[in-house]
Amino acid sequence: MDKMKKYADGIYVREFADGARLFMTGLPFNFRRYNVKNTNKFLRHFKMTDKPISKTRQKHTKNIIVDPHPGEYVGVDGFITDGSPVMVVTADCIPILIKDKHSKRAALLHSGWRGVQKRIYCEAINKLGRRTELEAYLLPSIQKASFQVGEDFVREFKGRRDFNKFLTDDEKNPGKYYFDLQKFVKAELIGAGLKANDIHISEHDTFTSEIFHSYRREKSDYGLNAIIYIP
Repeated sequence: MDKMKKYADGIYVREFADGARLFMTGLPFNFRRYNVKNTNKFLRHFKMTDKPISKTRQKHTKNIIVDPHPGEYVGVDGFITDGSPVMVVTADCIPILIKDKHSKRAALLHSGWRGVQKRIYCEAINKLGRRTELEAYLLPSIQKASFQVGEDFVREFKGRRDFNKFLTDDEKNPGKYYFDLQKFVKAELIGAGLKANDIHISEHDTFTSEIFHSYRREKSDYGLNAIIYIP
């Protein structure tokens, strides 16, 4: 997936053959401070789009709005669109784009471990239509080597198929583990009908990154990366 190229200072982009674009901002920008008005100014300033955007105020839900009107949506963690620009924010969680291979229609999702526990990506696939031929992009997020979890996390996933395949003991800290969230999501996407070759995972670790914000690294003063899909 790491075919992202530098687009402008602190902004990274993937361009699709159908003209759709996927952006992720980096450290020079902190979207904890951006409301809808400022976000639209940002998009115009960097000549991304003149269309007004739909953005989330996230709550780690599996709520997805289909064909949203411009504005801010509270308690929403994803959008499905083929026309208007949409945005989610992350600071270690996985930004996921699930896109129709034959059109610009796509779901843009914010998925931390709670979103994974709730299978927000399966909700998106159901809304996109399971007969649609889909591809998925998991953008920069915290990687297994940086994602230490405890027994409470493990209990949340009790009974989930193949969960233990992606869990490794922390030999120095009994009761602590490292979990590969990205590969677990990939396995679940395959289970939902996507082909392995159509799932692209960035190996860029936000926790160790010199490019992106990280909640675990920056702690209480953490910033937010913006992920923007423009059909």
